[in-house]
Amino acid sequence: MLPNIKIFQIYFKPELIAHCDPHFVPLDNTANPNPELREWDVWNREYDKLIASDLEYWGFVSWKFKEKTNLTGQQVFDFINAYPDQDVYLLNPCILNEACFANSWEQGDMHHPNISDIGNKFLQKIGYGDVDVKSMLLDRNATVFANYVVGSRKFWTKFMEFSRKLFTEADKDPVFKEEVFGAGRSNYAHDQSLPNFTFLIERLIPTFIELEELNAVGFKHSPDTLAMKYQPYADDIMSLSDLKVAVNRYNSDELYDIWNFYRHKFLSQNQGILGLE
Repeated sequence: MLPNIKIFQIYFKPELIAHCDPHFVPLDNTANPNPELREWDVWNREYDKLIASDLEYWGFVSWKFKEKTNLTGQQVFDFINAYPDQDVYLLNPCILNEACFANSWEQGDMHHPNISDIGNKFLQKIGYGDVDVKSMLLDRNATVFANYVVGSRKFWTKFMEFSRKLFTEADKDPVFKEEVFGAGRSNYAHDQSLPNFTFLIERLIPTFIELEELNAVGFKHSPDTLAMKYQPYADDIMSLSDLKVAVNRYNSDELYDIWNFYRHKFLSQNQGILGLE
């Protein structure tokens, strides 16, 4: 049986409510006081109200959820019901990125200059020691893009405390503040004004799950649920994703070498495929 749960679907223009799934709760963000902080600002504004409620789990998706994931709200709730008692449920829309990169930091460095260095600096500042974010092999059960996350009260309590430290650490270090919050520092092609902050949050979620050893599960697509753009490559994408899961399950260097060989082979044989994301 499903726990007491709500998934909020964020929209920022009145006409976009038409795209909201009936299984989700529409969340009006038309006021949007801090657009440069993207979803995190909504999480932060809603947090006190949600933690004071009787909800056991809550999460957030965007009005583009169906377009990005090819999933319905009913499929999401069926997935959650099939894996009870997790701390985190991940609805990753970028399955190619998950399958072909060791983690989202490796992928991120291709688009957001030195974002992994900023992530390492943050974790060291708040006491995680000598962590190298790019050294972790994070499979689909820890990886998410677009911040499509459903979590328990435990997860949200711990993650909001963790992520708010980006602000407190920035106040102590002007250089770090510019790296995290400087306008345009993300080099994001679709919005040249965005800071690194939102792309750090997107990558800190998987790393936080790993560092805190939270129980997490990611939605595993089948050929029936894959978006059409992935269909020609479905077998390769799903096999690479499964291999990553096996590497972590068995802690196997041999399986890692197989995954690493075939991911590079797949990408070399399909030049430009990462543009699907």
